[in-house]
Amino acid sequence: MPLPSQEPLAQGIDEIRAPGPGEPPPGACLAVATPAGRAVACAGAAVLFGDRNRLDPPVPLTTATALDLGSVTKVLATTSALMALVDDGALGLENRVGDLVPAVAGAPVAGATVADLLQHRAGLWEWWPLYLSARTPAEALATAVGLPLRYPPGSGRHYSDLGFVLLGAVVAEVGGRPLADAVAGLVTVPYGLSATRYAAPAPGRTVAASSRGDRIEREMVATGRPYPVTADADAFAGWREHVLVGEVNDGNAFHAFGGVSGHAGLFSTVDDLLTAGRVWLSTLTGDGPVSAATAARFLRPGADPGQALGFRRWRSAVDGCEVDVFGHTGFPGMAVGVVPGHDATVVLATNRLHVDGPPRATEQMWQDALAAAHRSLHS
Repeated sequence: MPLPSQEPLAQGIDEIRAPGPGEPPPGACLAVATPAGRAVACAGAAVLFGDRNRLDPPVPLTTATALDLGSVTKVLATTSALMALVDDGALGLENRVGDLVPAVAGAPVAGATVADLLQHRAGLWEWWPLYLSARTPAEALATAVGLPLRYPPGSGRHYSDLGFVLLGAVVAEVGGRPLADAVAGLVTVPYGLSATRYAAPAPGRTVAASSRGDRIEREMVATGRPYPVTADADAFAGWREHVLVGEVNDGNAFHAFGGVSGHAGLFSTVDDLLTAGRVWLSTLTGDGPVSAATAARFLRPGADPGQALGFRRWRSAVDGCEVDVFGHTGFPGMAVGVVPGHDATVVLATNRLHVDGPPRATEQMWQDALAAAHRSLHS
């Protein structure tokens, strides 16, 4: 396997930060790693402005910068922990969640299996502002599982934060300890992820900024878009208005779960995400913390296009060559993917929410990143 080329990654970063739909991110870093080595391109600022003024000089974004992972937490923490529990025999993918978590027994979602939740097929709401009515993690979980189902169970993939909130409760219950401790014991310590932790960045690191407070979620609640939630945004007194640096951006994770949830809450770095990708790939060949059979089961395409067990799936094509990519994106502008066909890991890190206007879409930046990574591996 040749060393990845840096030039296509630099071109990819230029595309991601060029003018276009949505305000481009102030900072971006794109990295590709194989057993032969890695190539990296970074540009721009991790923190561009504070509450009152722009920084001079800005703080650069690098592979060691700590960033809020958002929904990348779903694979790096929750899915990886579930892989370990399944591999150890402590848990079965067909176990019903109502049998695993006492707080879920009798709830509308109680009959869903772990596999249903991992594939977003349990019929749950995509999102709900749990913090508007819940003041403790237990109350928030009760609210999440007590909502009427939004879709018929098994009717299709409906991406759900609430499903992974529930899977985080499964990890804690089956793992026999609080979620953050379970993820540390099952994932971050055995994977060697020294800069990855819940609720706050590891000490002593430069930290990238995200949005100005909760402005995005506040608008979601006020308008009922993109999800028709019925709540009064003005009734919540806890809205944040300052620029978030080192605070979990996701409202449910921060306000309802103290920064520790199955769907969001992790901080990490490009360096640690590359390490995690190498562990996932090594596991597929029988040289990781879980068996190759378990890893292959989790990465097997499911009933719906683009979804495996916890991991999202993309097809990346350049010059007629197609490969599968498994990983996840995160709302603050993060993404990680492994490419088993090339024994490669791709990581994109941006602070796309650290802008004044509408931000650029993470999915579009990730597609640009995958195309650049593909060129890097074929240069």
